[in-house]
Amino acid sequence: MGTDLIVPEITLINKLEEVESSLPPALWQQMRNDVAVYAEEDDKLPAPTRLKKRMLLSDFVNKAISLPLEIEPEINEQTQKQLYRLHLFCCQQIVHNPEVRRNPLVLGFRALEEMHLALVGILTTFRLVHPECPYSWNDSFFSGHIVTHKGPDGHTFIKFKHPLTADIINQAITEELITDWMIYRAYDHNGIRTLTDVKNNLLDVPNFKRGGKPSAEFSRFERKMQEQRNRKKVAQDDALELELRKTLVQNVAQQAVEQLLASGVSAMDLLNQAFNGDLSKLLEQKQPKEPIKLQEAPKLEKKKKIAKQDTSEIENLISSLLEDNT
Repeated sequence: MGTDLIVPEITLINKLEEVESSLPPALWQQMRNDVAVYAEEDDKLPAPTRLKKRMLLSDFVNKAISLPLEIEPEINEQTQKQLYRLHLFCCQQIVHNPEVRRNPLVLGFRALEEMHLALVGILTTFRLVHPECPYSWNDSFFSGHIVTHKGPDGHTFIKFKHPLTADIINQAITEELITDWMIYRAYDHNGIRTLTDVKNNLLDVPNFKRGGKPSAEFSRFERKMQEQRNRKKVAQDDALELELRKTLVQNVAQQAVEQLLASGVSAMDLLNQAFNGDLSKLLEQKQPKEPIKLQEAPKLEKKKKIAKQDTSEIENLISSLLEDNT
């Protein structure tokens, strides 16, 4: 087996696993199994070809792992980490590209192409789930405003052209979207099926049509998933509001029953009226006898007026006595 070719690939997977914690264990196992399968095929190559491929692959992996990304405009640290995750994944994916296996010289070019495709898919998704973005920001727009290229020393450069500002990039490049893209691209042509099962608990996404360019298919799927989440949220809010109304009605009904029983209505009459008659009429009949507090207010005012009147009489009596004495 071509173990000399396995080493750089395993090194790349180990580094990716070091910075990546959200992918399922089965996916890591599949990646390692792929390395072993392709290594057996590479073992059939002539020795000079295998040696050249090993040198190119080792150089490619070492630079991908050790050299930081050069990103324009300047973005926050968390977004840089997410782009580095995506960068390592794109490098790992392109190692087994059929064209790369025939000609290792295109390793860097195909890795940049895969990175560009991923960024277009993620940015298009951002536009589809954020209504404030212009509708002209479609797949073609992002393809022309995202640039990926290699520097002379092997650095990977990523440039987002205006109007893709740092704030937009920081909002669009999220851990969840990058993880979804990894799941989508890691399972060959069955990626959307696997992504649907993982994100939607083995249920189909309503009205979702598969097919088309990977970036467009991925963004449509994320849009449908967001629509589904929004519908669930609206349904939950409606259910909560209905439950609140039921609770209020129950509390009011309980207080009304207590008042009716306290006013002299028997429990049997109340039940008969509730099930065989109109309960609202019973409430209207008992309504005049209920408001006790409203009848107490005039009595308090009369007492205050009487007290004021008695005081004035006493004052007049005292003043008249003083006049007699003088």
